[in-house]
Amino acid sequence: MVYGAFAAFATVFSPVMYGSAYWSMTYLATILVAWTFIDRRDSVESAGQMLQVTWVATFIIAAIIGYQARNSLFGEAATGNAVITELNGLSRSSGVARWAAVPGLVCLVRAYYTRRFSYIAFFLSTAAVSFYIVYRMQSRGAIFGSVAALLFALLVSSKMRRYALPFAVVAIIVIALLDSPAALSNQIATYLERGQTEEELLSMTGRTRAYEHGIAAFQDAPLFGRGQWSDRINIGEHVHNSFLQALLNAGVVGGIPYFASWIAGWMLFFRLQKRSARLRPDNQVHVLECGTVMMFFTVRSIPETTTASFAVDLLVMVAVYVYLEALAVSMARRPLTRLVPMLSYTYAREESARLQPLGQGQFIIGGQ
Repeated sequence: MVYGAFAAFATVFSPVMYGSAYWSMTYLATILVAWTFIDRRDSVESAGQMLQVTWVATFIIAAIIGYQARNSLFGEAATGNAVITELNGLSRSSGVARWAAVPGLVCLVRAYYTRRFSYIAFFLSTAAVSFYIVYRMQSRGAIFGSVAALLFALLVSSKMRRYALPFAVVAIIVIALLDSPAALSNQIATYLERGQTEEELLSMTGRTRAYEHGIAAFQDAPLFGRGQWSDRINIGEHVHNSFLQALLNAGVVGGIPYFASWIAGWMLFFRLQKRSARLRPDNQVHVLECGTVMMFFTVRSIPETTTASFAVDLLVMVAVYVYLEALAVSMARRPLTRLVPMLSYTYAREESARLQPLGQGQFIIGGQ
């Protein structure tokens, strides 16, 4: 919120002030509307409902994209770009992979925390299709983000951790049976290269050029920046890095609270995870879902902009932040339950009256 306010102020320095102001208002409006859930009496329940709606929305949009590009996704398209061609430019490979990765991660977490076979089958099948879409799109940011998020969920969750070693052993055995290590290495390299030359790969598909232009633009306005969408307006391209985007939008003054927002989000998660035994089972699952999705977007924030400007990533992450904050505030207000209740003065007097001395060191209770 503080970062958004600084970015809105920096709009006055933008060459296209009205365009920058528009995106500043959309950014602030998203946060303000979501943050109203914190002020409600049942803030945890309300924030949880918003989180559920967010998961469902990503699932629906991923399903629509999958249906629209079904011929290429489940056909013979050689690359992710061929799939994008069937979508007529409605999204990029990283955008489609992002839509698929979020419901895939959420469904995988839920599959481990449900006992009904029908739900397990639904969640696992949905996760499988979602990650297949991520695989087909060949978006390196989404692939690395998904792998990091899955490993994170396996390591953080005590229930899922017991499956980490068996899963790793089975994966190694399957990989070893598929082909030789050298052949597999070549196949993985070919997949990640996506038909690009070595120069294109090392430049991160032109991202290093965008980084150079972004740093130069930041040096022109280092203190306050030049408002939202500063990269498109000032350097004519997407800067492809959340933190550089924040510096361009709000300068050092706004960049510091933006960096702090990521740190605060992770501190909230680990604080709640540490006290997960005090949470209801459904809240425990929601916290793990938030952490898993946050890990995905943390990795994605390096090659893409996530929460620095108004985008789909912001809509998802705001729901995550609000839920974690609402739950943390609720736990801070909730009184600790005493494991051994202290006896009241009245209760102690009543009990002492029932004790009648018989002799030295002997008592009878209630006159019996």
